[in-house]
Formats: sequence, structure tokens, C-alpha cells
Amino acid sequence: MPLSLHAARHGALRIAAHRGFSRHFPENTILAYQAGIDAGANECEIDLVLTRDDQIVVMHDLTLPRTTNGWGLVADHDLKDILTLDAGAKFDPRFAGTPVPTFAEVIDWAKKTDTRLAVEMKERERSDRMADVMIDVIREAEAFAYVAISSFDHHDLRRVKQIEPRLQTEAIVYHRPIGLIDSMLAGKIDGVSLELQHFHPADVEALQEAGIAVRLSLPLPDRLAVFWQSGRDKLPMIRGCIKDGMIDALIGDDVDFLRMLATSAAELKG
Repeated sequence: MPLSLHAARHGALRIAAHRGFSRHFPENTILAYQAGIDAGANECEIDLVLTRDDQIVVMHDLTLPRTTNGWGLVADHDLKDILTLDAGAKFDPRFAGTPVPTFAEVIDWAKKTDTRLAVEMKERERSDRMADVMIDVIREAEAFAYVAISSFDHHDLRRVKQIEPRLQTEAIVYHRPIGLIDSMLAGKIDGVSLELQHFHPADVEALQEAGIAVRLSLPLPDRLAVFWQSGRDKLPMIRGCIKDGMIDALIGDDVDFLRMLATSAAELKG
């Protein structure tokens, strides 16, 4: 079975490939997810958007042009149209013909590969309808052990929990709010995803004490290199927090980098 959301309690660490191994493969495709697992991740972050005919496809943007050869909004196309698009060629011609997957297809892949999915709700126009359809798909697949639902909109997460209490939820937080713990407890949130620039060990300790899992989102290593080159290396702090069991998950585009951090933190324990 996939690692627990609270992996640190069991001496483990979730390594989440953000949109799959998106540094080297076309994001939000099964190809990228499999590449992430092959590189050592044990979790994949995926994004969900609703089509015009109330089907869920896995795509980060509400619009098509950045990652596919389509045009316009996902919400203005039926599923059959989305499935004809190429989701690989714009990233690299080598990946031409890579399809846009449906949520059901990715769940099926996750169950076959025993992979946890961090499922982010991107739909904004019809978020309530998205939640209803999403929960139906998860129930149909009996995939509760394989998914945790995340969002920037914590009201959406509270509604998901009210509809289906068996689902775990992760709130994405891009700032450092006052009353974070109380807010998460009020929404019955199971985990929080924090950005590195707002990551404070004292906050993390408080979250862990409250029974809330902690995921740390990391930028690409070349962005972190600027801090290292200026004498402000952030990696020792991250390694120390992993060693001390304060972090349940690392998430980022470069799985090789995440694995390196995990390995070097494990060596500190030794």
C-alpha cells in the first residue's frame, strides 16, 4: 500500500513528483508519472480540470495551448475532443502523440503501480461539480487508500470532507497565516503543503503536534543554487528537518534532486 500521509511517524518520507517528473517529461501525463516512479518517487502530484460534459481530465491549466495542440478552455470542450489532443509534442517533439489522461485512467495506473496520488483540484468555475464527480470516480475505483485531495481553496477541501469523510485532504498554503493550526483543524484538514520561502521549523513542529502532516514544496535546484553561492544554503536546514521527522513529504519537478536530499538526510541519521 502507498505510504501514509503522515509518513514521518513511520520513519519514512514521501517523494512526490510534481505533475510527474515534469523537469524531463511532459507534465501531467502517465509517461511523466511512470518516469517519476522509475526515478525513485513514491507519489505523484496531479491536477484536475472539468470538461464541458462533466468529465475529469488531468491537466494543470484551465486552458489548452501551453501544454497541448488545442485551443481555448478545457471547459469549452467535451472529453472526446480532449482525448484527440497531443500533450507531449510542445514539451519535446520526442514525446509527440502523448495523450491527455483522464482521472480514472491515472487512478487505475496508481493502483497498478501502488503509487499515492496528491490530487489537486484546479477547476474554479464549477468547483462543486468537480468535487461531486471526483468523489464518484474515487468511490467507483475504491481508491481511498491511493489519493489525498489538495487545493488552494480550503473551502473546497472542507466540502470534500463533508461529502466523503474517508478522503484525506491537504491544504496548499503560499503564505504564513496567523492561526494556521486552528484554521486547519476547523476544516478537518489532514495535511499542509508549504513553500520553502514560508517554511519555519516552529510552525512545522506545531503542525506535527496537532496531527497535521507536512509537505515541503521545493523549487528546481538551480534556483536554490543562488542561495548556496551567496552563503545562504538552505539544504542543511531541510536535511535536518527530514532527519528529525518534521517533514512527511518533499514535492518538486526534479525527482533526482528530491531523492538526493532524502538520501543525504538518511545518512545524517546514521
